[in-house]
Amino acid sequence: MISDASQFIQHRKDTFSITNKRITQIISYVCECYEICVKDKTVAPYSISTVAQNSTLTFEDFLKFDLIDNYLNVNKHLFKEKVTELEEIHFSAETQERYIDLIDSKQKPDKIDIYVDRLGLQDEWMSQNNQVYFAIECKRIKILSDTKAYIGDIKKVTNRNHTNLRLPFEGQIAFIENIKLDHTVVAKKANTILSEDSEIHTLQYLKFQNFHSTFKATYSSIHTKNFGRNESFLVYHLLLDYTKIVMS
Repeated sequence: MISDASQFIQHRKDTFSITNKRITQIISYVCECYEICVKDKTVAPYSISTVAQNSTLTFEDFLKFDLIDNYLNVNKHLFKEKVTELEEIHFSAETQERYIDLIDSKQKPDKIDIYVDRLGLQDEWMSQNNQVYFAIECKRIKILSDTKAYIGDIKKVTNRNHTNLRLPFEGQIAFIENIKLDHTVVAKKANTILSEDSEIHTLQYLKFQNFHSTFKATYSSIHTKNFGRNESFLVYHLLLDYTKIVMS
C-alpha cells in the first residue's frame, strides 16, 4: 500500500513537473513575441526622446507596456495551436500582490512588472480561485553596471514571504540597449555579482537553457529563500537585444 506521505511527495513532484512545463511554454511564447517585435521595430524603432516628450511613463515602463499590449496579449492565437490549457492566459502590468518583508516583518505591496495569470494550474496547486500566477520582472540594461539592479530583483524574492500562493518559478527580462553588450556578457556579469553577494544563496548560476528554436539568449538560475525552510526557486532569464528596437 502506498503511504499518504509517498502520495504527497509524488503529487508534489508531478505538480512541479507540470508547472515547469507550463512556465517554459510561456517563456518560449515571450521569445516568439520578442522576435515579432524585432521585425516590426527594426523598420520603426522606439525613440527615447519622443516617448519622453509625449508620456510621463519611464522608458522602462513604456517598453514593458508595449510588449504586453502590442505583442503578448495580441498573439495568443499562437498558444491555441500548441497549448490548449493556455488559451485563456492573460498578461497585465503593474499588478500588486502582498508580501511580508523579512527585514522588518511588515506587510507591503509587491508591484509585479508583468503579471501572468489564467495558467490552467488551479487543480495542480489546489487553488480555489484564480490566484495562481507567474511573475516577470523587467530591467533596462544601458551599461554593464545596470546588471546589479537586474540581480536586485532576485534578492527581493529571497526576502519576500508572499501572502498568496507564489509559484517557485520567476521570470526576468533584460532590455539590453547597448551595442557593446550582448547576452553572454550580461550573463557573465550577473554571475559575478551573484558570486559576490552573500545575501543571495545561489544553487545554480545563470546557465544557458534553450526554450525556442531560433532564440538563444535564455538562461536559468536557482536560488533559495532566506526564510522558513529556505525553499528553492528557479529563475528564467530572457536577455533581450533591444539595440535595434530602441533609438535615442
